[in-house]
Amino acid sequence: MAGSRIRVAVIGLGNVACTILQGIAYYRSLNGKRGLWHERVGNYSIDDVEIVGAFDIDARKVGRSVHDVLKEFGHGNNISMDAYRDLKVSAGMMVDEPPEHWSMDIVKIDRDEFTEVLKGCMADVALNLISSSLDGSSLAYAEASLKAGVSFVNATPSILQSNNGLRDAFRDKGLLMVGDDLMSQFGGTVFHKGILQLLHRRGMVVNSSYQLDVGGSSDTRNTMREEVRARKRAIKTASINAELPYEFGITAGTTEYTEFLKDERVSYYWFYAEGFMGSPVRIDVMMRSSDGANACNVLLDVIRAVKYARDKNSPELDEVISAYGFKNPPKVMNVVDAQQRFEEMFIV
Repeated sequence: MAGSRIRVAVIGLGNVACTILQGIAYYRSLNGKRGLWHERVGNYSIDDVEIVGAFDIDARKVGRSVHDVLKEFGHGNNISMDAYRDLKVSAGMMVDEPPEHWSMDIVKIDRDEFTEVLKGCMADVALNLISSSLDGSSLAYAEASLKAGVSFVNATPSILQSNNGLRDAFRDKGLLMVGDDLMSQFGGTVFHKGILQLLHRRGMVVNSSYQLDVGGSSDTRNTMREEVRARKRAIKTASINAELPYEFGITAGTTEYTEFLKDERVSYYWFYAEGFMGSPVRIDVMMRSSDGANACNVLLDVIRAVKYARDKNSPELDEVISAYGFKNPPKVMNVVDAQQRFEEMFIV
């Protein structure tokens, strides 16, 4: 109900997690909420979101206060992190082989231990922000969250939503599992979708388009493994294809990791469409954005919507939330319809 708290456990204290935790502290220190997409979702404001658990496998982070981790691994700013001084980073799970480029020491616990720690947090929502390509670990976190009685948000590209048995198991307990693969507020995928929608609504016939992404985050580096890159490309391409009622030529996906970009992503787009008498329109454009910041508004909306749906005993709303916030939901919608349905259900 209105005025209650949403207790969130964050799994994976990487770039996005650091940004969202800093953002929560930032907006609590302001009188205004400029920059927030939706100030209230399902009767909840950002001030109602409380971080009660933090998990990682990096030995440099485990056992330290979240305050200190944010100061060292965050973006470095003047935001007060005092709210996180007493919250310690707990060890997480790792059931996959680590990527070859990882050089950090890993600290991990087994599934039963993690489940007990998560229960102790008394979290409402577990937010999965671990690195791409760790599919076994994402599944393990989902299963442990189910056992602990905690709703689960899968921001990673790991494919969990096609596991109907797992999703139904969450629903049967009055919980939600939403995902997969976060679609940022104004990232490459939604921008691509928006241009296609505009062309279509203005009566143009799209012949082909492509999107090339270059990023500098550690997660981008993890997607450079060919099998991961191919899967993400397939997810992104299918998501974008859903925008038009006909088939057209499209290629989309991360193409390169460039370390000096750090949290930034550069996306290149090319569109070819035809109008009256086959008159061509070509669009060639570049966009540069911040991966971490681009994720946070959507994640905060999703977290609040998940809690609201659980308050209302309506776990079936997981499909609406997933279509709104993710590239690979169980029920695909075009971006305009997905946002409209989400706002009808949750923006009160």
